[in-house]
Amino acid sequence: MEFFWGSGQESRRLLFSFLLLAIWKGGNSQLHYSIPEEAKHGTFVGRIAQDLGLELAELVPRLFRVASKDRGDLLEVNLQNGILFVNSRIDREALCGRSLECSIHLEVIVDRPLQVFHVEVEVRDINDNPPRFSRPEQRLLILESRMPDSRFPIEGASDMDTGANAALSYKLNPNEYFDLDLKRNEEETNVLELVLKKPLDREEAQEHRLLLIATDGGKPELTGTVQLLIDVLDANDNAPKFDKAIYNVRLLENTPNETLVVKLNASDADEGINSEILFNQRRNKS
Repeated sequence: MEFFWGSGQESRRLLFSFLLLAIWKGGNSQLHYSIPEEAKHGTFVGRIAQDLGLELAELVPRLFRVASKDRGDLLEVNLQNGILFVNSRIDREALCGRSLECSIHLEVIVDRPLQVFHVEVEVRDINDNPPRFSRPEQRLLILESRMPDSRFPIEGASDMDTGANAALSYKLNPNEYFDLDLKRNEEETNVLELVLKKPLDREEAQEHRLLLIATDGGKPELTGTVQLLIDVLDANDNAPKFDKAIYNVRLLENTPNETLVVKLNASDADEGINSEILFNQRRNKS
């Protein structure tokens, strides 16, 4: 490799850059540790003094100290043995939300001479959050005339964990009318649908109650549930019916006008306007 040095100010700038790089490499080491979230107070993280090549006896005289850009009270160092330990509860979701990567970044500083070390402590997710639905019940209105294989979107659950701990599967309690289908759309988002297996009959059942269960992929797995309340809406699928198929009436030939001859009664199993009945007289042609 050949270097071509310019003259004057440009050469000095380049030399200064090389010196800064050498100082940074010599005094800025990085360690990486990993711990699960929710670890108890006092949980061992790492032998930080030993891993940085520092003598235990020099930690106090050289003003060994730890600074954090995140939460300074989460991790602490025992100056007697040089061990980094968990000082207070670490909630990964509170610290990093649903980010796939979550770390606590520490700067270890010692004086005389000054050295700065960078330490990264990865916080691993544990399955400590069950799937949750936004509300305890979901209500659907479905017309009884809908055909089998009709689909109805329903709201799925969410899980604050990450990775496999947040991978959700769903199932319905056994029933004769509905199945469940889970697929991904073009935006790579899960779409949960209720699929009609057989025709509904409002006159037979006006409401169906189903239990939807969401299960995450953690070990042990956690579950969440929501009630699906399905109101079956009426369709005009029932004709009016008289209480008799034939009415036999006998009249005297001198019966006065406006005499009540027979009282007819008809009913319709539908509801609302679909159950309103109008009577029309039809004369037989002789």
